[in-house]
Amino acid sequence: MDESLVRRINPQECVCLFDLDNTLYNFVDAKIAACRQAAKCIGTGEGMELFRYFLRDVHGFEHHDNIRDFMEDRGIRDGAVLEKACREYDAVKLATIDPYPGVLSTLETLKRSGVKMAVVTDAESSHAFKRLEKVGIRRYFESVITPDISGKRKPAYDSFLMALESLGSLPEHAWVVGDSLKREIEPGNQLGMTTVHAVYGDWTDIPYPSITPTFVLHSFPDLLRFMGLDAGD
Repeated sequence: MDESLVRRINPQECVCLFDLDNTLYNFVDAKIAACRQAAKCIGTGEGMELFRYFLRDVHGFEHHDNIRDFMEDRGIRDGAVLEKACREYDAVKLATIDPYPGVLSTLETLKRSGVKMAVVTDAESSHAFKRLEKVGIRRYFESVITPDISGKRKPAYDSFLMALESLGSLPEHAWVVGDSLKREIEPGNQLGMTTVHAVYGDWTDIPYPSITPTFVLHSFPDLLRFMGLDAGD
């Protein structure tokens, strides 16, 4: 491998901050599947139509009021149907997520090498911990920083700085891995971290020519090579 594509770490000094949704597992596909199930439960409309309600900057990407709006726009105001649709939406969304290939083995190698890790996510704690348990990776992270803990959503620095404090580290020793150029890579660059764009999970495909990550990650295990580690370390 080209040595210019490696930034060899000291595992005892390095820390790594990971985004959660679409970085460690495919969350968008899980949400679309959940929307399809909710629409089926409601009995009208299509899953992608409901998914677009979640994309509006109205209630937020997680809030059940998006389902309520979807129903009301179709003249449905049945509370029992709404409750069932929300329940099935949540169940399918959680059941459908699985770690991307290589996530478990890569996190295990990092942990075994001595790299401290934390999650920095915009998911609320009630969602984040359930997802971490579902994909079987909670044990790898010393802390999980969410907006209800830090008080701010990314790209504000608050969650990143709180995660660094929880790991006893400074930005210059930190790597941040995320699918969003705007929410993870830009603040990571501004704070002086090594930034890794998980391009495989960047489903929005919005270009930001002014934001350049240190590394572009096409496959999760490549993170080890960027760090100068390998699966045998």
